[in-house]
Amino acid sequence: MTVPTKKRIVKVAGRHHEPEPAPDPEPRRRAPLVLAAVAVVMAALAGWFTLEARSTNAVVAHNSALSDVAGTADAGKQISAALGTVFSYRYDDPAKSEQAAKDVLTGPALAQYEQLFGQVRKLAAEQRLVVTSTAVASGVKLLDGDRAALLVFLDQTGTRGDGQRSTGAAQLSVTAERVAGKWRVTGMSAD
Repeated sequence: MTVPTKKRIVKVAGRHHEPEPAPDPEPRRRAPLVLAAVAVVMAALAGWFTLEARSTNAVVAHNSALSDVAGTADAGKQISAALGTVFSYRYDDPAKSEQAAKDVLTGPALAQYEQLFGQVRKLAAEQRLVVTSTAVASGVKLLDGDRAALLVFLDQTGTRGDGQRSTGAAQLSVTAERVAGKWRVTGMSAD
């Protein structure tokens, strides 16, 4: 039998094999460094997850769309009715729609409406167009005090003077603000 110094010689059943390298003492020194690096990464991840959870909870804490049933219903009802009125149009009474728009739309939403219905006004008189819009569904995504964000689905039916009918649907993302108990649409975009 041979005594190994830095290399070990292994004899198996009388056969001589190449020497195996002696175990490297270096991994023992690296283990604390690796553990420290893993601990630092885990601490950083824990901090990041905590910050993310707090920011998510902050948004949820201010969104009472699910917890304030009466407020959510009120916002949905008022805004849906307003949009149904605003997007209904009679060629022989355009002032009704325009007044409704001024009553329930404000800021960018009113500017969008005026731009859109400026074009409709021209065609409506020629075609004797009557458009009826009905909000068929709405969902309040955010309710935060006097601010709300909704998704509203409208069914629209148009009838021309020659009797030709057309139907369509619209999906609007709406932002609104409550002023003196009345919801006013501040922004809208077609989705």
